[in-house]
Amino acid sequence: MREHVLEAGDVGHPTLVLVHGAGHGARMWRRQLEALSDSFHVVALDLPGFGGVPGPFSLAAAVDSVAEVAQQLRPAHLCGHSLGAIVAARVAAENPEIVARLVLVGGPEIAPGETSSRRLRRERHRPGWLVRAISDLPDRAGWFDVLEALEASDLSRVLPQIAAPTLVLCGQRDRASLPDARRAAAAIPGAHLSVVPHGGHLLPMTMPHAFNAIARGFLSCEPQQMH
Repeated sequence: MREHVLEAGDVGHPTLVLVHGAGHGARMWRRQLEALSDSFHVVALDLPGFGGVPGPFSLAAAVDSVAEVAQQLRPAHLCGHSLGAIVAARVAAENPEIVARLVLVGGPEIAPGETSSRRLRRERHRPGWLVRAISDLPDRAGWFDVLEALEASDLSRVLPQIAAPTLVLCGQRDRASLPDARRAAAAIPGAHLSVVPHGGHLLPMTMPHAFNAIARGFLSCEPQQMH
């Protein structure tokens, strides 16, 4: 495929493309690459600006990057976490022919600049060493690019355009994301909402067994079972 992409599983299996959040890059999906590769061709990529991929980060560049990979492997299931859920939602809305099913985890925040403006301003004060410690971004400039993208993001008109069967997944303890998860599930036609007891924001990393079981069930069920 290309650099900065992690892959596992037989290419003859249905493809599952994983899109990371603003923290760790593609490597955040290590437990999914291991556990789901028996049934899926699992592909996790670093978004622009992350993990050595040339930047700068922008939502448009991230959407193009994910759509390019999904286009090569179409039709593909798509799963995004937090920032990655925003990207995945846009890919699904703009490219309905390449997304088979969609999983949105930890949100997505529908309009971060409105609902999280104070938090986003606070995030601008992270020192460079902390940015490198908590993310796969190289420096504060990359962090600012992500924050500026979030401040300008608005999914309110995007979500109703999603045609793929969609699961919105959120941890019960992820209080910051749960309201947006509920609104997103209501805005996407036919979407399902699953709230994971005792789960926080980093479900794929902190509760991989529960996350993997829910994702596998949704991605593997027959269409008539989804109603």
